[in-house]
This record gives sequence, structure tokens and C-alpha cells, in this order.
Amino acid sequence: MSLSIMLSFCFCLAEKKDAKLREQAAEQAWRHFLLSHNRVRVTLDPDTAHPMLVLSQDNSSVRRETERQQVPKAPERFDTRCCVLGCEEFREGRHCWEVELEGEKGKCSSLAVGVARASLKRKGWINMSPEEGIWAVQYYEGELMSLTSPPTPLYLSPVPTRIWVCLDCTQGQVSFINADNGVEIFIFTDVFLKGESMRPWFFLGTNAQLYLRDSTL
Repeated sequence: MSLSIMLSFCFCLAEKKDAKLREQAAEQAWRHFLLSHNRVRVTLDPDTAHPMLVLSQDNSSVRRETERQQVPKAPERFDTRCCVLGCEEFREGRHCWEVELEGEKGKCSSLAVGVARASLKRKGWINMSPEEGIWAVQYYEGELMSLTSPPTPLYLSPVPTRIWVCLDCTQGQVSFINADNGVEIFIFTDVFLKGESMRPWFFLGTNAQLYLRDSTL
């Protein structure tokens, strides 16, 4: 290969790399714009919390305990999966909220964040998947996966612990964005709402806890 051809080849590669970087920067800028204009404050609904979950007084954080708590029985409370819903219901428009995931290193089995149909069943075993009415990502044994059917591993390094959950009712999409760098983690498309509301949804495994960050301030 002649020197001129080699230089031309290297120039083309550099141009493609620069174009890719510009495209990524534009995408991140667009995501930042969407986040800044569609932030909502989300709080946890204590009436839906599984008895092994303990909420903070302001309903902005939750942790899983090893024993069931004494809580009133209610038809809206989860009784098998350690889940809790957000108080807010969304039927139209775009809505984004930030979740920080925490757990004792090496002992946190799993936790998951996303959205669920308001009509999601609360009693008995729940299959955490879109077929059940849940669109979420799950932190499991140090890795992140999307709860598709079957789950899809997401090879991210480092694994983000601060995640934006973004619900677009108009487009029928649920996306997850790394809150540290604005990079998209995963997106569910063709989320069919069936004319009903969607609610923030959370699942906590052993030794897990999470915080809802009020990014509207």
C-alpha cells in the first residue's frame, strides 16, 4: 500500500471517528434537554409496599429487611414479590426521575427499577417482564440486565448506580439513562398502555436499598 493511500485511509478513519463522537455528543445533549424539561418528583406509596420493605418517613427511600413488618393488610399491597410502587400515575406526556441504587457490597442479591401498569397484580408470584406489565432494568450480582423475555445482559463498565427512568407515554417508550454521563443504558419500545396509567415500580432483593433523588429542585 502506498503512503498516499495509507494516509487517505487513516484520514477516513479519523473522520468517521469524529463523526461518531459528534453524533454521540448530540444524542447526549438531546437526552440532557429531555431530562431537564421533563423531571418529576416521585415518592413511594407505602400502601403498596411488601411487608419486608421499610420506607423512610418522607417516602423517598426504601430498604429491605430480613423480617416482615407489622403493616395493615390492603388489596393494593404486594404480598409475594418485594415490590413497591410510586404514588404518581402517568397517562400522557414525558416523565423522568432519578433513582440511586445501593446495597451492601457482596451481599445485595438484586434490585430493579422501572415502570409498571397501574393494574399490575399485587398478590401472588409476579413475572418481572413486559408480559406481566413491567418494563425495568435489574441490578443482579454486580451486573445490570434489562428485564425483557428472557432478560438481556447489559455489559456496562462500570455498572451505573444512579439511573434516570424516562417514561414517554406519547411514543410508548421506557428508557434508562446513566445519570453520571448521560449515556443511554436500554430502551423499551412499543410499550402499549391500553389507555391506562403507568406508575414507577421498584423491586428489592436481600440487603438492597434505593433512594429517589428529587431532581426538580
